[in-house]
Amino acid sequence: MIPHEEFTARLKNFCASLGFRRVKISSAGSFFTTWAASPGTPEGVATEDVAVLILSCRVSYNPNWGGYSGLPQLLVRERADTSAEQCPAGFIDPFLQQYRFAKDHIFLTETEQGRHLITVPQSFLKKDGKNPRLILRLDKIAEPDKDGTYSPVMISGSMTSYALSESFLQVLAARRFVWKSGRSIPIDSCLGSELFFFAGIDLAVDQNSRICATLLPHLNRIVTHRTPHLRAAEIHLRQEFARALETFTAHHPESGNVLCLAGLDIDMTAFKGQGEQYFVPWKAYLERAGRDLGEECALEQDDLFVRLMQQEKLCSV
Repeated sequence: MIPHEEFTARLKNFCASLGFRRVKISSAGSFFTTWAASPGTPEGVATEDVAVLILSCRVSYNPNWGGYSGLPQLLVRERADTSAEQCPAGFIDPFLQQYRFAKDHIFLTETEQGRHLITVPQSFLKKDGKNPRLILRLDKIAEPDKDGTYSPVMISGSMTSYALSESFLQVLAARRFVWKSGRSIPIDSCLGSELFFFAGIDLAVDQNSRICATLLPHLNRIVTHRTPHLRAAEIHLRQEFARALETFTAHHPESGNVLCLAGLDIDMTAFKGQGEQYFVPWKAYLERAGRDLGEECALEQDDLFVRLMQQEKLCSV
C-alpha cells in the first residue's frame, strides 16, 4: 500500500518520465480525476493525443482488527453522497447480511441414532414474491424420496428438518466437518456458493447500473468469500478497467499517449483515531506516442509497483 499523497507524487513523476507534460491529479473522495497536457496547452485541458485515467474503487479497512469491510455507518451517515452511484460494498450488503444470517440459523445435526439432518428456517425454502431472499437448494443437500420430492422428517414451528444426502455428507467429510452426537451445529462456512441462490433480486437492485452488471453474475462467490467486500471491489475494478481500456484504444489517435491505471483505495478515515488513506496499484496499460502498433505495454501489479517506486517520493513536476 502507498499513502495517497505519496502515490500522487510518484504517479506524476512517472507520467513526466514518459513524456507527459503538466500532469495534474485531483482527488474526489475515493476516485481520482487525472489529465496530462502537452507543451503549449492550457493546464488542465486534455489534448487529443494524451489520455490518462485512474480507476479506483474504495474499500474500508479497520486497522484495529485487520478486516476489510463495507462502508462504516459513520461514513455512510456523515460523508456518503447519496446521489452518487452505489459502491460495491453497498450493492452486496443486503445479500451478505442474508448469507451471514443463513450461516448462523441453518443447523446440521447428528442424532443419537446416528442419523444426519439439516434444519432450515422455512423462509429459506420458498420465495415470497415481495422481497429478495436467499433460497436453499435442497437438491444439493437433502435426500430425495423415491418420486424425487423432498419430504421433511420433522417440522417444529418455523424450522423444517431434512435427511442429508450421501453426496452432501461426502462434501462435509472433505471439509473436515466435526459432528457432535445429539447436538445441532450451525452450518457456517459449509454453506457453499453452490448450495443456494438469491430470489427476487430485481426487487432490490437497479439492473441497468454498471455495478449490477459486473457483480450480479458473481454474487454467490462474493458473499461466500473470506473477504467479500474486497472481492467485490476487485471484480468490479477488473471489469471497469477492461471497459475503460476498450474505450481508450478504440477512440484515441494512433499517435497518442495513453495511460490507464487501476487500483484499490484503502480507506481508514471512518474509524475513530484513524486518518490514513492508501492506494494499492493493481494494473496499468501504457501506450506511447511514436511507437509501432503492437508495442503497447500491459503492466501487471508487481511491475507497476516497481515502476512507481522507482520514482521520487516527492513531486518534481
